[in-house]
Amino acid sequence: MEIKFVLDFDGVLFNSAFEAYSVANRAVMGQPQYRQDVTYEEFLSYRSVVTDAWQYNRLYSVDHGLPAATIRHFLAEEIDWAFARDFFDARKAMMQDPEWPKAMPPYDFFFLLKPLLLQFPERFAILSTRNVQSIRETMAFHDADVVPVFGQEDIRKLGDKLAVAKDQHWLDRNKWLIVYVDDMNSHLEPFEGKIHLPLHANWGYDAGTPGSLTANQVHTIISSLLSIVERRDQL
Repeated sequence: MEIKFVLDFDGVLFNSAFEAYSVANRAVMGQPQYRQDVTYEEFLSYRSVVTDAWQYNRLYSVDHGLPAATIRHFLAEEIDWAFARDFFDARKAMMQDPEWPKAMPPYDFFFLLKPLLLQFPERFAILSTRNVQSIRETMAFHDADVVPVFGQEDIRKLGDKLAVAKDQHWLDRNKWLIVYVDDMNSHLEPFEGKIHLPLHANWGYDAGTPGSLTANQVHTIISSLLSIVERRDQL
């Protein structure tokens, strides 16, 4: 059995909320069909349920806004895809600045984990609703672009995070021991009973639960399991 540590990006490795807020505001700037007064607190509330950039349209749209609680069950329309195109164009423009990743400060967990990422890149993967290029550029900025990345493009193609995991055969419990770390309970719930160890990070955007773990606790679990596997492989 092989072990793989699958990590969410936003809310686990990096605090990207302000970056996404900055991108969204740039995308709508000066356009009367969009609100120009969305506060950071409003954005954070919406961010906790967003799985794709198009959904921010329903926060910023003057005439087509929706409550955050309903967004998960809403199917995108052309106006939403148009917003998503503007959003990614705005991010692409921002990424021309080589200092752009500074808008996403790493969590302490990233610094704890970085030596293991560099030493055992084949044991890790990133699974995120963020687009792949921005993840890779951020990791490269911190000299850690060494692990496979599955992002928004994969999720749009296959359906959701669980479908990506299935496509990678990570749900084969006889072949893989998967440890999946995410800060969103809604992203972890589909994995319950399908992988060996889904872990909820208590330092991201979602509310903590009695079973939530700190960065030090998750790092201890990962480093301990790595030690066991590496010792096994040396026998």
